[in-house]
Amino acid sequence: MKTDQIYVNGDDDRIAAAMDKTSEFAGWAGVSAKEALRLRLISEELMGLLSGITENDYTALFWIEGNDRKCEFHLLGRTEMTRERRAELLETATNRKNAAATGIMGKIRDMIGVGVLGLRDVINADPGTSDESLLSFYDEGVDMSSPVEGMSMWSLTNYRASMLEIYGDMMKEKEEREPWDELERSIIANLADDVHVSIRMDRVEIVVYRTYQL
Repeated sequence: MKTDQIYVNGDDDRIAAAMDKTSEFAGWAGVSAKEALRLRLISEELMGLLSGITENDYTALFWIEGNDRKCEFHLLGRTEMTRERRAELLETATNRKNAAATGIMGKIRDMIGVGVLGLRDVINADPGTSDESLLSFYDEGVDMSSPVEGMSMWSLTNYRASMLEIYGDMMKEKEEREPWDELERSIIANLADDVHVSIRMDRVEIVVYRTYQL
């Protein structure tokens, strides 16, 4: 089963439409009220990604599909990357020295925001910015075996495995394992089986996977 694809941006009516589609899918799947709430939380987290990256120059398609107690939330967008828009985004990205993204979804949002520029190009243009930590976030979750040339794919599973390898020793001081604690607190990390973020030129796709409970 699959919902209709709808266009979404940061507008309240578009967000409400996405929530309606989520409720529609939950009804089809016959899940409990508690599980329906979890599905809505995932959709709300995805809609939060739109803040700041879906102005007039960016819209995205949203839909949910699934069967056999597994479902996927899709957000597929394309940005009109003009020379002027690229310069504007680059200026924004390279002047946030004191504005590091917080939270898993915040970092994913920023990764998408500068991903269309080429994250390493942003770092090289202005080393020492908060985007260096974003590059680390990206590197720790990126899948280097993407079958499509020119496409990079980040996954929550890869990122979690990297964090477990780095912070698996819980004898470390608390302040040294803040990224691990951030992962444990994340709504999306606790609800999703996995999250894939694929970036290719001006095309971005986010897929959230969940095994739902009836």
